[in-house]
Amino acid sequence: KIAKKFNVTSKIFFKSINNFQGLPHRQEVIFMNKQLICVNDSKATSFASSFYSLRSFNRIYWILGGLPKFKDNFYLRDVSHKIIKVYVIGKQPKYFQAKIPKKIPCLVSHNVKKAVQQAIHDIKKNKDKNCTILFSPAAASFDQFNNFEDRGNYFKFLVKKYLRNVQYV
Repeated sequence: KIAKKFNVTSKIFFKSINNFQGLPHRQEVIFMNKQLICVNDSKATSFASSFYSLRSFNRIYWILGGLPKFKDNFYLRDVSHKIIKVYVIGKQPKYFQAKIPKKIPCLVSHNVKKAVQQAIHDIKKNKDKNCTILFSPAAASFDQFNNFEDRGNYFKFLVKKYLRNVQYV
């Protein structure tokens, strides 16, 4: 209705929508095939930011951690059924482990590289289909990276390295 009000044709409207690219590091799909989606949400520096990604995807292998935000609240009740496994990175893993419900498997990976390797391994081992590796740290990056961009770029590098020649996981 808004497009029509401003005399934007349907052709131009749909072309714009189809060509829209979101911001880097914000729910950025960096790999996709028939079985797996890898999403870089490195800009998610609080749980509130990560919650939207958790809500948007299914069968999630979630990589989170870093420097927690003071008094950040983790409310996973509405999304916990979407999470297959959690991989905790960073120098304060116990903080994040305590936030994850006991029914969700949680592994301390310590760093992004190990978390990506473990997630790919678990997906292959479980022969999981239609799943998502979600890098949405819900924390600041300064314990291991200069900023969220460096953290996100490193995640993208790792995904491309490990999934470069993969048709099916």
